[in-house]
Amino acid sequence: MKLVSYAGQQITTTDEVAEALVALAAAIAREGESAALRIPIAVDGRKEAADLIVGVGNDILVGPQASDGDDPDFSAEAAEIRAHRLFPQRVEGDEDDEEVVAVLPLDLDIERGV
Repeated sequence: MKLVSYAGQQITTTDEVAEALVALAAAIAREGESAALRIPIAVDGRKEAADLIVGVGNDILVGPQASDGDDPDFSAEAAEIRAHRLFPQRVEGDEDDEEVVAVLPLDLDIERGV
């Protein structure tokens, strides 16, 4: 399980959903866009949903979360996240099995406070 921190709140979801969320959020930000996403979360052993806005300026942090028992099956929802039009797609012949997450250039204007 993974703990997702967003807008001062923390939610718990599966590793698969969290990894897809990070990849999609980076891709959306890279395009300079934003999108509303609904992701499945676990609350007291029940399946719930959380709505997030991802894109430039909407930070998420994903880290490990201990869980008791079996993790819920959110594989269908993870597939929906990966089906988003901006989700990074592998090109045929790509030998690297590691998922690539974009690193965005950071350009701060200290004098303007941006």
